[in-house]
Amino acid sequence: MRRLFFLVLTVLAVVYCSGCAGTVDKQNDAAKKQSYVVQDVRGKKMSFESKPQKIISLYVYGDEVLLGLVDHKRIAGLSKWVHDEDLAMGAKEAKDVPQIAESNPEAILALKPDLVLLPDSSKPEQISSLEDVGIKVFVYPAASRLSNIPKTIKAIGGAVGEPEQAEKLIAEMQKKISAVEAKVKKMQPEDRKKGLLFLRFGAIGGKGIIFNDIMTAAGVEDCYEAARHTIADKPGTSRILSKEEVVQANPDYIIIGTWSQGGAYKSGNAQLEELYSDPALATVTAVKKKQAIVIPQGYVNCLSQHAADSVELLHEAVYGK
Repeated sequence: MRRLFFLVLTVLAVVYCSGCAGTVDKQNDAAKKQSYVVQDVRGKKMSFESKPQKIISLYVYGDEVLLGLVDHKRIAGLSKWVHDEDLAMGAKEAKDVPQIAESNPEAILALKPDLVLLPDSSKPEQISSLEDVGIKVFVYPAASRLSNIPKTIKAIGGAVGEPEQAEKLIAEMQKKISAVEAKVKKMQPEDRKKGLLFLRFGAIGGKGIIFNDIMTAAGVEDCYEAARHTIADKPGTSRILSKEEVVQANPDYIIIGTWSQGGAYKSGNAQLEELYSDPALATVTAVKKKQAIVIPQGYVNCLSQHAADSVELLHEAVYGK
């Protein structure tokens, strides 16, 4: 009887230990599933045993993408500009990540990051100065047009171990833009409005800049082209239109991107009043009808998933919902 009792105990112990081994194996498998290898825009491959937990981003639009991809507890620091509500559409999202990451190696090392994200527009010496002190740097393709924002999101999503969330962000962005474009397709040509963008230094626009893409998607004609067909027409000259060219462009709407940089420059509303009161612009349709849109400059320059919000806002401001 005693021998049978010990035999039963032995069998139970073996079964229990087998179960423990199975649990450990499952945990190890889960950990392995988190390990991955990515390649940045330089062609440099880097491996991760698990998803990075102390990520630093040093570029405002990379900041916005990162905020949409990961739990904010995984972010060790962001650029200072993402906290500027006139410049960054992700400023509200960033409120629970107050740590500002300075770009020098000493300040970054102090934050003990396991990954630093930099755009390919960064200076090579900045990248190398971080890598030289042992910091893992992933360089991603910085978007310059609406069409290549998904590429930026995919790259950052892969680097932080969140490719599925990256695809979700892209899908949400494209859904918003497609909904606006569907409305635009139903519009009659004569109902389309012309707009002209003004920043603090004057009227600017034309093909090749992000806001031209946003205007096109929103169904607003960028009438910059009416005055300046291509910048190549006047080599060596500024992209800023003269007052005579603004009159020639004759926008239905003036669109002002406002960014005072903490009061260093006049506000968008103050700039608009100057345009309205300028005798040289008295014949411009937007001036005569006082049709203007003043928006934070973040909506103008946005190179993250939030560009879709800019498309929505501009379309609704001009045509209604």
